[in-house]
Amino acid sequence: MSDFEYISVLLSILLGLGIAQLLSGIARLVRDGRRLAPAWWLMVMAATLLLAHFQVWWVSFGWRFVQAWTFFGYAAFMVMPMLLYLLAYLILPADLLLDGREWVREFLARRRAFYAIVALVPPASFFQQWMLSRLVFDFDTAMRLLWLALAVPGFVSRRVAVQAALAVTYFVVFVIYICMLFVRMQ
Repeated sequence: MSDFEYISVLLSILLGLGIAQLLSGIARLVRDGRRLAPAWWLMVMAATLLLAHFQVWWVSFGWRFVQAWTFFGYAAFMVMPMLLYLLAYLILPADLLLDGREWVREFLARRRAFYAIVALVPPASFFQQWMLSRLVFDFDTAMRLLWLALAVPGFVSRRVAVQAALAVTYFVVFVIYICMLFVRMQ
């Protein structure tokens, strides 16, 4: 087993837990026949997080060429899946027994924690890149900074219209980001 294969085990577990959290939350909502229309934008945000889990796994394969892993490089490698798991739990908590309106109220009450973690994703990504290779200022950097900037109105505003617009914007921006940078495995 190579160093990368060994290190990837915990990454895969954390990503799997986040994906399981998202899918089981969606399944509970659908199974229980909850009225989800008022919370459509939370489903969009959950879909974005699901894509983010896939993208982190996909990008992590690029780190297989790192020759000398250090503890701090490994720690940097693990921050992203940990943040994604926390976001998955905040968007679809395990004890979610709510209809769409209550789910919206519950999310709005937790939105600051959610967007604070969202705002940590780009710095964590930059830290990982810095620890494992080198920082490059390019389109990828601009997209990550946009991700960070979008967290600010989400953190500040309780308005559902703002939250819904952010959910759609995050989804569209993330799909464009993936299509432009990550369609083929590197």
